[in-house]
Amino acid sequence: MKKRPQTAFTLIELLTVIAIIAILAAILIPAVGAVRDRANSSKSVSNLRQIGNAVALFTNQNNGIFPLLNRKLSDPDSTSPYFWAQALEEEILEWDRSESGKHPMFDDPTAQKSHGISDYGGSTYIFLDANPNNTDRSTSGFNVHGLVNPAKTLVVCTAYAENTGNASWYIQGDFAKGSNPTNIPEPRLNNGEVGVVFADGHTELLSREKVYDLEFRKRLFDPSEY
Repeated sequence: MKKRPQTAFTLIELLTVIAIIAILAAILIPAVGAVRDRANSSKSVSNLRQIGNAVALFTNQNNGIFPLLNRKLSDPDSTSPYFWAQALEEEILEWDRSESGKHPMFDDPTAQKSHGISDYGGSTYIFLDANPNNTDRSTSGFNVHGLVNPAKTLVVCTAYAENTGNASWYIQGDFAKGSNPTNIPEPRLNNGEVGVVFADGHTELLSREKVYDLEFRKRLFDPSEY
């Protein structure tokens, strides 16, 4: 019986196959990464819309008053921190983070490092600081009816803390004055956009160049600029 000749890859054929696989991988891996980034950005925008809705409901239920940054509106002199995100969770969503952790809408899949309070930062011009250690503290919340242009006034945005690299739960007011404090907006959506929730509850994506433009950021963050 005649034996069939054995076939095998030559070295050149093997190298050719490897080269083809490497080329396909080089094409597909970035594409997969881009799809994942777009999906994460879409999820982040969805979270921001939920936050915007919750903020609007909160102000409606509290005579136009926004949550305080770090204390409960009903007990601003408490020594125990109580953050704006918790106020939205408990009063609007009936969510108890002591049992379930922070609500999923405060988890941003585009953030490099998550923060335990919120991956989205609230403006200290809107969520007023009631911390007793702050000499300029406020014990009463800001009223939405005091805004001349709520549809153009930032309340929450994608943010991070430069000193830790974590997502940030607040944006320092000095940013509106042209300085770059530690906690600032982060353009992490769609390769360079800042996700923004406005005081009327709607959400937009703004380019880094626009948010960081001095004149624009003054109006964006500081209600007194209108």
